Amino acid sequence: MLTCIALSLALGAPVPPAAPPTPVGPVPRLLEVKPASDGKVTIAVNRTEKQQGAGVMMIAINGNPNGGQFVVQQDVTKSATMPLAEVKGLKVYTADGKEVPVAEAEKQLKAGGTVVVSADGKKVDPRHLKLFRDDVLVLVSPELAVPTGGEVRVGAPNLPVAPGGARPNLQIQLVPAGPAVPAAPPAPPPGK
Repeated sequence: MLTCIALSLALGAPVPPAAPPTPVGPVPRLLEVKPASDGKVTIAVNRTEKQQGAGVMMIAINGNPNGGQFVVQQDVTKSATMPLAEVKGLKVYTADGKEVPVAEAEKQLKAGGTVVVSADGKKVDPRHLKLFRDDVLVLVSPELAVPTGGEVRVGAPNLPVAPGGARPNLQIQLVPAGPAVPAAPPAPPPGK
């Protein structure tokens, strides 16, 4: 009897609603932009350039050492601040998905403002943009993407490390520990 009641309750229970779909892609960044002293709206970008370097390699073939020159070419990512119009591959959208010309975006940002920036250089999933008003600008460009595999600091060069691994102007003072305090003996049990 009890199993019949449990079975009828289980079969008659409503189906739970499906979970809302999760956003695809990384979470975009918020960035406050201000015009520079010349009135242009600038933004920090990560520009990848090919850099060449030459070297000499000694190769021994059949006991005959000969030197050969070679050229090494590698991609180097540098950060720079540049006007919005000079960002390569820049597309500007509103939070509701309408494309905005870059010149119009510059006009809207002349007084400064907060923009949403794509974290991977691809169009931002609309589910990430539900929090924003429809007129908020969304900037999408591969140069605005967060670099993977390392940290890029804008405007600050890497400081040289002094011999011994210490950074300049970093003072450390070692202080001896205080004397050890012995633990208190356990209290005798009550009633003895």
